[in-house]
Amino acid sequence: MKLTAAAKPILLLLAAALLSPGPAPGQDDFSFQRDSRLLIEVHVWGEVNKPGLYRVPDGSTALDAISLAGGPTQFASISKVKLTRAPGGGPRSEKIDLDRYADGRPDGQLPVLRPGDMITVPRNARFFWKDAVQILADIAIIVNVYYLISRNR
Repeated sequence: MKLTAAAKPILLLLAAALLSPGPAPGQDDFSFQRDSRLLIEVHVWGEVNKPGLYRVPDGSTALDAISLAGGPTQFASISKVKLTRAPGGGPRSEKIDLDRYADGRPDGQLPVLRPGDMITVPRNARFFWKDAVQILADIAIIVNVYYLISRNR
């Protein structure tokens, strides 16, 4: 029986998965989709609409994973996205400027995700100012109530 070029990598992956000792129970960081595409687990945290653990197709980028997580919130700093690699080879973490890709001026390829990678989308300065203004508004209300009470005595 002759194997097609597309079937060979899938059979090699299956053979490697069956012959390797594999992770501890409950620690799988990859699976297969119904159409035989390999899915890997990545974590997406920070200022995204639905942070958590996601299974993305092998070959996905941080942009793909953030999109699966519902996209960035209004307080996300997409120019400072941090990709932290799972232990084992390569740089441990790197910054990704997704703002450049959104503007259509990429300065290279987005890194391809590996099983166990973690993407963190930090908060931007607007978030800080929103909280600062809210605290000042609360203080102003307290001072105003105190002034009105002391004036009516």
